[in-house]
Amino acid sequence: QLPLDFDNNGTEDPPLKIPKEIWLLVDHLYKHACQEEDLFQTPGMQNELQDIIDCLDTTIPVTIPGSNHSVAEALLIFLEALPEPVVCYELYNNCLDSALDSRLCRQVISQLPRVHRNVFRYLMAFLRELLKYSQYNNLNANMIATLFASLMIRPPPKVSGRQSAQERQKSIDFILSFLLSGDEE
Repeated sequence: QLPLDFDNNGTEDPPLKIPKEIWLLVDHLYKHACQEEDLFQTPGMQNELQDIIDCLDTTIPVTIPGSNHSVAEALLIFLEALPEPVVCYELYNNCLDSALDSRLCRQVISQLPRVHRNVFRYLMAFLRELLKYSQYNNLNANMIATLFASLMIRPPPKVSGRQSAQERQKSIDFILSFLLSGDEE
């Protein structure tokens, strides 16, 4: 299991090389929101979202302002805004082709550049942790996979805009193979 709690007292980078924004948002949610009801389903408040974004743009905060729902939405916004999704465009088709074979899914992830691979593994470890509290937070694997697949696995911009329903389902199945297995690889 990936370490979800980096206690580095701000003296160095987190052990995993991932964008600080993702680490700070996920770390906050891990510490404060695993049992939050309807996490990722209740929208954040616009003024809180702006405060969170401003805070992450200007500093490494000790605490992130706003409700857990606003922090969760900020994470989704950040993932959506990445110029290259967590699963790189060049591996998009490999990802879809391997969706029903968990061994092949893991091979695709092993081909990602290190930062992308670390972010993917970190997010999957966090999301598996959230599923342990599904009786409190009302989350389930299908809902999480559907939400995060659309943010982490996007078709290349050159491809005709939108994913087909079949491609979308394959990207969801790809994420599900990691959520429902115990490993982070």
